[in-house]
Amino acid sequence: MKQQKIVYSLLIMLLLAVAPAASAKITLSLDRTDIHENETFHLRVQVEEVNTLNAGANMDFIPEEITVRSRQEYNSSIVVNGQYNTQMGWDFELLANSPGTYTIPALSIGNERSEAFTIRIFPEQDDIGDSSNAQIKLRAKLSKEEVYVQQQLIFTVRIYRSVVARNQKITPVRVTNALVEQLGDNKTFDVVKDGNNFRVVEQRYAIFPQQSGEMTIEPITYSATVLEENQGRSPWQRSQLKPINLSTQKYRINVKPKPQNAAEPWLPATKLQLEAEWQPKNQTFRVGDPAHLDFIIKGTGLLKTQLPTVAFPDQKGITIYRDTPQYRQRINRFGVNSYHFEKIAIIPSEPGSITIPEVKIPWWNVETDQQEFATLPSRTIRVEQSSNQISSSQTQTVIPKDQQMAMQQDNQAFPENSESNTTVNDINQDYWKYITFGLAALWLLTALLLVRQRKNKHRMADTHHTDAQVKAHSPANAIGLKHAINAANNNDAHLTAQSLASWLRSDESPAAATNITQFIGLCRDSGLSELSDELELLQHHCYSRHADDISSTRRWRGRKMARLLAGYKSPNPHKNEQKLPELYRRRH
Repeated sequence: MKQQKIVYSLLIMLLLAVAPAASAKITLSLDRTDIHENETFHLRVQVEEVNTLNAGANMDFIPEEITVRSRQEYNSSIVVNGQYNTQMGWDFELLANSPGTYTIPALSIGNERSEAFTIRIFPEQDDIGDSSNAQIKLRAKLSKEEVYVQQQLIFTVRIYRSVVARNQKITPVRVTNALVEQLGDNKTFDVVKDGNNFRVVEQRYAIFPQQSGEMTIEPITYSATVLEENQGRSPWQRSQLKPINLSTQKYRINVKPKPQNAAEPWLPATKLQLEAEWQPKNQTFRVGDPAHLDFIIKGTGLLKTQLPTVAFPDQKGITIYRDTPQYRQRINRFGVNSYHFEKIAIIPSEPGSITIPEVKIPWWNVETDQQEFATLPSRTIRVEQSSNQISSSQTQTVIPKDQQMAMQQDNQAFPENSESNTTVNDINQDYWKYITFGLAALWLLTALLLVRQRKNKHRMADTHHTDAQVKAHSPANAIGLKHAINAANNNDAHLTAQSLASWLRSDESPAAATNITQFIGLCRDSGLSELSDELELLQHHCYSRHADDISSTRRWRGRKMARLLAGYKSPNPHKNEQKLPELYRRRH
């Protein structure tokens, strides 16, 4: 038995030792993805262990159709948040020989693994396909010659040079009636053609025309100085610098107006998506408890300023509080991608199944030239009662003992409503006289008790009413509300909401509501519009992401809330008073 335990322990230690190594991963990445024939590009292969770096030093895994111009090993350490982060692997400079899609198979080096990696090579660009022997060439290209108003247009500028240039300058892009965004930093690579090697500097811009008609892109001008070639010059003579000035042509683009059949808002894009996710997932929905939803709009080929504000339709049974949207804009070589992030708080006000309607946004697909709709499907949630409502519904009415005795004797006084009727009918006829006398005595006793009970009942009702009034205005009842008023005076929104919720759930509250949402409806129905408005502002602030930002200028001010709560008088001051029905109505 002892030997088995030792074996099991060794196996567990072995598995723990192997687990980190098995999870190690080799990562492959490219410096750019828009790669054409005869262009160079860089591939980085990153590993996590030194043993892997040593084991893969001589491995050849690059496809034959791609030429390896250089391979360099790197191993560096940087400090991030006080911790060392080591990066190691290989950097490859590669040359694309022919167009096509090439795959680097999954790598297995030492204890590390990688997934298969695909490299796509596009056909050669004709930018330098002229007969001139110029050492420097300037080229520009448009992605389209005709676009819609506010549609993205890609403008690419390339400088080819086969010599060293100094004092390089290039003028910025100038466009009439358009917004211009540079797509990242300049990219540098080589183009090898007909035995000549050109160093290429590429700039890309996204242009968004703001007016239909003709849009003009002014010529781009490039200037630099290069060493002048003079074969007859003595090696002792000083080198002469020759200035270079180049310009592109002027481009004219036809900008089409919005189609007449296009819906509003006008969103000419490559793609538009709507997404929503509950936070946390698979949460339980209860009356009065906020449920949080992350809402996202993703637009490809749109600026963040073009993304619309979505209107959520009103729905019975829920109240929607929306945070201020956050916008992000990401840029790559293919254009602009924009994102709309929004936090939404949904508070159910009644139990049962509630359907949140679908949301649709129209957009114009510039690739198919057709109207399309981005849709967020409807969602049905099952709302449960709040815990306080459940406990209240399970509470049973307690009847005083003296009333229970009177009710029991009353049942005996009317035998047609009890089982005694059947018993009397079935009893032996010889004893009917004794039964009659007994029932008469019981009837008299019941009558006396009822008279006494009636007097006590009026006395108890008066006492109970007085106690309820005292309780509603007693210091004990004011404690929970007092906390809420103090928190409001201190401009503490979260503490105010918590104190109000606790007060409403307690027996101290005279209001016929068990949560803030119900309290808002009660105030609105009772004509207390100021208090209901302040309560809605309080809830909206509590579910806003800016609520916790101390430096925010939108801090909640609770003085008005405190004043309104201090003067609150419930329209139904005895929500917990349960009155028993009278046995006999009073005669007037």
